[in-house]
Amino acid sequence: MLFEIRPNLEQSKVFDGLNLFLVEAMLAALESRPVDGTHLPAGLFAAIAGNGPTLAAVDALSATLSALDQVQKQALSAVLAARTDPRAFLSDRTVPLAAIPEAVFPALKSLAVHLFQRTAKLQGVEQACGECVDDHYARFRHGNAPGNGNVCCVCGTEYLAQVRADENDNEQWRGPYDHLLAKDLYPLYGVDPKNLLPICNTCNSKAKLAKDLIFKDGVRRLSFSPWSESASLQEIEVVVDDANDLFPRVIVNLRSADPDRQEKLSTWDDVYKIKSRVEGEFKELGAKLDEDARAHDDASFLQKLREVGIAKAQAQRLTPFNYWRARVYAAVRGMNPRSREALRKATAPTPQAIHDMEALFFQ
Repeated sequence: MLFEIRPNLEQSKVFDGLNLFLVEAMLAALESRPVDGTHLPAGLFAAIAGNGPTLAAVDALSATLSALDQVQKQALSAVLAARTDPRAFLSDRTVPLAAIPEAVFPALKSLAVHLFQRTAKLQGVEQACGECVDDHYARFRHGNAPGNGNVCCVCGTEYLAQVRADENDNEQWRGPYDHLLAKDLYPLYGVDPKNLLPICNTCNSKAKLAKDLIFKDGVRRLSFSPWSESASLQEIEVVVDDANDLFPRVIVNLRSADPDRQEKLSTWDDVYKIKSRVEGEFKELGAKLDEDARAHDDASFLQKLREVGIAKAQAQRLTPFNYWRARVYAAVRGMNPRSREALRKATAPTPQAIHDMEALFFQ
């Protein structure tokens, strides 16, 4: 996690309601009783029961749960009653994971996916919960606290979704909700709002996919719990490497003296590919410097790097890569003077290039 999730953000009422329903439906099947809607949002059970595809998925899961022996039922009932916060699994490898009987897993996964992808959008469900999923998404990406801005908190490199003019907040496009514990592996938490985090498409659909935050090659590992943890400034080192004859390149190192924190940094990078994405963006370092800090001498170059770096840092939640540009420009300022001057000269456009650009765009 690059940016700390701001506290006091109200979680999704839709996912909260569906999660309460999922747990109650499972307990009811294990205890051979009807579903008790008393502790669900008013009207939610009726909305779910009135939808054929959802009800069919519920019935399929109930049948597999009812077929378990008594020992299995009691063990699974205890897991459901405990309601372990899914975030606990990320930051503490000693917290035991829920054991789901093999016979139950497919039906549980099917229902969890259906609730997340389909049932959450039902008009009756939205009416019972008092909002739609887009309302929570709008709260999350609001610019003012406790909103977190429209830049992905995991990577800082991409918008959660583009904003369109003349559209209400809850009518805007939205990016994906990431299942921190992948729904294919941990379907019990498939609609738990504490397991669902809005992130960018690149983090979700290209970097993470169905990667497991808490296991790698069968070994339990630590991961940042995004709702309460993030990488610190000191743990992210950004340097400009000019030790060879090639053009200087940006290097990102993720380091901590605390072994647990180092493991979390490594998991963050392994799953979301932070280091390679940032270093790839700044392979065109010269173009970035020409864009933001064109200068005729070293003193002016340093001043522009400082001013632009401060501005980018202040707007790090507003525009993708602002955080990383601020860190890179600070690293350029820290280069030895001869190397920095060579970099400035190498990236400065020629008078002819400036003339051609002005003729194309401004005449």
